[in-house]
Amino acid sequence: MALISVTPPAAEPIDLAEAKVHLRYIDTAQDALVAAAIAAVRGQVEGLTRKQLVAARWKQVLDAFPYNGNPFEFGRSYSRPANAIYLERGPLLQVVSIQYLDMAGVLQTVDPSIYTIDSASDPVRITPVFGQIWPIPMPQIGAVSVTFDAGFAAPITANGNNVTVRGWLPLNIGDVVRFTNSGGALPAPLQPNVDYFVQSVVGPGIYTFSATAGGAAIALTNAGTGTSFLGAVPEGIKSWM
Repeated sequence: MALISVTPPAAEPIDLAEAKVHLRYIDTAQDALVAAAIAAVRGQVEGLTRKQLVAARWKQVLDAFPYNGNPFEFGRSYSRPANAIYLERGPLLQVVSIQYLDMAGVLQTVDPSIYTIDSASDPVRITPVFGQIWPIPMPQIGAVSVTFDAGFAAPITANGNNVTVRGWLPLNIGDVVRFTNSGGALPAPLQPNVDYFVQSVVGPGIYTFSATAGGAAIALTNAGTGTSFLGAVPEGIKSWM
């Protein structure tokens, strides 16, 4: 099956400054080379692990929906159903759409109410809900596609008290998040690996945060340095890189 990049990550998981500390390198002459190496090793790690380090959007293309017959091995507490779509990248943030060409060659979008997503499994499983089956697509290669967002973290920028998150799923008031940083410091007074709450939704991908549920918006005093993230790329993967 083909995996097509729709929206690439808006930042690298390791900031240039952090990479240079690891390399014990303080000059700027080779910054472009180091930055290219970060991108190259990130791509290699994502390919080997099938994990998306920084949030990105993908389209997974199939020739048809999986088998619509009896999907389960009865008596097993966990199975790989024959009617499941298995996503090639994780962790899943959201399924944007499942689309297919119908028998007239018209692109259709599957109603989300007819399928269920197990984002906790690895790989992520998507199957029809009980009593439903996948639609019948045109018998043609590339007739089915799943567009989805995946990633451990997403880069953020601060402007006043507002925090803009690039590439993450929409957040709601009261959601709990954590922030991390590479190569610098978070916008003050935010601290890494501390729970914060969405205080308000200013606009698409733009939020204010509070230190307690229902509390006042945190007054940010600077924009931070390095690359700041909502979420966290696993330290083990970063060390491996």
